[in-house]
Amino acid sequence: MSFYEELKGWQGGIGALLGFIALIVGALWNFHLNRRRDAALRAEEVISIAAALYGEIVLLRMEVAGVARAVANVSVSIGTDERNAIVRFDRHFIAAYGNISEAVLYRALAGKLGLLPAELILAITEFHKNIQEVRTGLPLLIDDPTRGYVHGASHVLIPARDAVFDIIPALRMIERMAKMPKPAAAIDLGKAEGVIELERHDD
Repeated sequence: MSFYEELKGWQGGIGALLGFIALIVGALWNFHLNRRRDAALRAEEVISIAAALYGEIVLLRMEVAGVARAVANVSVSIGTDERNAIVRFDRHFIAAYGNISEAVLYRALAGKLGLLPAELILAITEFHKNIQEVRTGLPLLIDDPTRGYVHGASHVLIPARDAVFDIIPALRMIERMAKMPKPAAAIDLGKAEGVIELERHDD
């Protein structure tokens, strides 16, 4: 039997083998394309989550900075002339500044935070911890004779300062990820740092 005739006998098997190989190659290529598509969708989801949290953080930063300026101003006023201070830490002050907005998006997206880079997760979590400390610390500024001790303004000003400034590297990172425009001007905390330093020296 010639080689050609023998080859004809193997023709069906060779065709089946080539078809199987083509099927495997096609499946692998399809898997590769699906992986690329899934990675692209995941990257878009990460950017969307980060951008949503970014917007909420920017608003909360401005809000807590306003609270810090008010607390510092009242602290300075009381320290300058306690008897004649017009504004004090009382229920009226808490009513005006104590209703810091809730982090609605942060809570809603809590289950998806794990998709973000680790440094973003840590920074965002720390930011909201500081905001919560400001929120819970404000009512403690009211003098309570039954408590036996006084909470200084630093109990609010330090977490407020940290919330405003420590989150900045994370905000810049999100801006690069989402290709956002140049950020707005820096936030001013007024006399907050001076009050913190003064109370630190008093301790």
